[in-house]
Amino acid sequence: MSRLGTRFNDEALVQTALGTEIKISQASLAASWRRSSSFGLDPNGRPVDAVLSEVDLHQAKQKNEDIKQFVKPELELLYNQIAGTNFMVAYADNTGVVLNALRDKEFKNSDAGRAVIPGSIWTEEYRGTNALGLCLQTGTSQIVAGRDHFFRKLGDLSCFAAPIYGPNDEIVGMIDATSDASLRQNHTLALVKLACKNVENRLFIDAFRNSSIISFHARHEYLSTTSAALLAVDEHGFIEGANANAKSMLNGLTLSNKSHFGDVFEIPFSSIITRLSSQEIIRIYDAMGSAVFMALQEPASKRIVELDARRGVRGFSKKLGPQSANNYMEHEQVSKPKQKYIADDAGLKRHLKQANRALQLDLPVLLVGNRGTGKKTTAIELHTNFRANQPFVEVKCALLTEENYEKMLFGSDGKLSYFQHGFCGFSESIISSAKGGSLFLNGIEALPQSAQTALAQVLEARQEVSIGDYENKIASVFVSSRLSIQELRAQPDIDAVFLENILGAQVIVPNLAQRLDFRAVASELLRQISDAHKFSKPALDALERLDWPGHIKQLKKTIQILVASSDGPIIRIETVQGDQNLSGEEIMPCDPCSQSPVRKESCILIKKTWLESGGNISLVSRRLGVSRTTIYKHINKP
Repeated sequence: MSRLGTRFNDEALVQTALGTEIKISQASLAASWRRSSSFGLDPNGRPVDAVLSEVDLHQAKQKNEDIKQFVKPELELLYNQIAGTNFMVAYADNTGVVLNALRDKEFKNSDAGRAVIPGSIWTEEYRGTNALGLCLQTGTSQIVAGRDHFFRKLGDLSCFAAPIYGPNDEIVGMIDATSDASLRQNHTLALVKLACKNVENRLFIDAFRNSSIISFHARHEYLSTTSAALLAVDEHGFIEGANANAKSMLNGLTLSNKSHFGDVFEIPFSSIITRLSSQEIIRIYDAMGSAVFMALQEPASKRIVELDARRGVRGFSKKLGPQSANNYMEHEQVSKPKQKYIADDAGLKRHLKQANRALQLDLPVLLVGNRGTGKKTTAIELHTNFRANQPFVEVKCALLTEENYEKMLFGSDGKLSYFQHGFCGFSESIISSAKGGSLFLNGIEALPQSAQTALAQVLEARQEVSIGDYENKIASVFVSSRLSIQELRAQPDIDAVFLENILGAQVIVPNLAQRLDFRAVASELLRQISDAHKFSKPALDALERLDWPGHIKQLKKTIQILVASSDGPIIRIETVQGDQNLSGEEIMPCDPCSQSPVRKESCILIKKTWLESGGNISLVSRRLGVSRTTIYKHINKP
């Protein structure tokens, strides 16, 4: 294997096909190539197409069912966040077998797409050096880009994989993202690792669901993030489990053999559990004297107090000074940020007013918009304004089939029993649970025709009850679709009676790039993620200019990355510009450089490195070995 870059111990800055530099372990890749060769594989040949039988795959899926419930939403979110062309995301178990794969159309039709399917085995024994196999071998996150793959046939791909660790510190699975090397996103591995960390935390909470889950961190604003440390503590104060962050933060202290909370921290568990249960954030010292903030997992509202076994209880603000040990001082009221719905866009505001009037007349509300534009959030906001404290029941239409719709909608007694009792007589079912509240039919374009007919009957029966009599009927109906009512009418599989019964008000939820309140939306999302951070005006300007395909979730994930990348509480323009993939813009060479292939390549490399370094001219100069004057010429920086 040939490598470009300067060796630094076991790590090297490796230049990919586009000249982008990434840190990888030379030794890990070299060892993987040696293992691949020892299996008798030929780099010029084809990977072994190893795939489990249907029976073995079914057994593998059953074995991992508990993990898959936490992986699936993360995999879907990751798919949306790295969406582009020729890409996929996959989940594999701890033996390297792919159990789930989401692929775009282009990737699905490629040779690699036909190879990465549920049941395919991606260990080095069969596929040579690849991200999943190397991740399983080393137990660490891996990038295998371009020609780092053992087989040359995989040389046009960039693969990113990270392990998922269970509560027992054993790998229970892996998440992989793969794309065309020429379209690789530099922050993809960060997104993959974040998805794995979310799964790990959910597995930890599920494993110790009968214990008190306590989160702690040196900074209170990070208590609800994936960087928080988690402890599982039983009712007597014995520590039953600790996640990887907790073990790292409490390095040097014993967390095994049923350690007691009081052995690790300076305050007995009995002295804090009442305050934690009251949704407070407390400041506490561990046995080595380090201060951390602590809270019960996901409390609704919080107060900060400080507990110090050596100095009593005091406020920790320098302005307040020491306080009496007999007087618990409240330092700061810190409420968990409530989600605020932003509707400063003039068009959206007008549609919402029409929807509110329609709801008062018991008319349905159809929400139209592209995927990820916020149709469900809008429905919840309307429901909250109209029927607060009443149930909001969602039906995910894509999950209904001709075979299962009746049981899923009407319960085990079926549709006939539902209507025999009168539509408000109600056996236990999804439909009956919306009585007095709101029914939300999410994605009606996916409804099978028989389900459309049944739901039309429900909506017609609802109209027979007097307007305003919400005790005896579903109070409001929300329907969402990516298609307008005109487009729905043109669909051959949409029942005309069903369409007639969902007519009412229509709310067009605009794409993110079309919204006039983008800045307010971005600022609100930042507040929800970290109220300790703010955008500088140039950073918010730069964020607004980016190419947004319509996903608010994409914006939220981007802001999470910006918060994680920011060195301080102010997110500056350099952080936004630091990753070309946040901007969605292709890097173009200078006009003089575009005439020469050699100068063009050098120019793009300089611009990329400048973006990746956060605009640090000195770092670019040292990394590439070119003068600062040369760099200034290419980036047009005065």
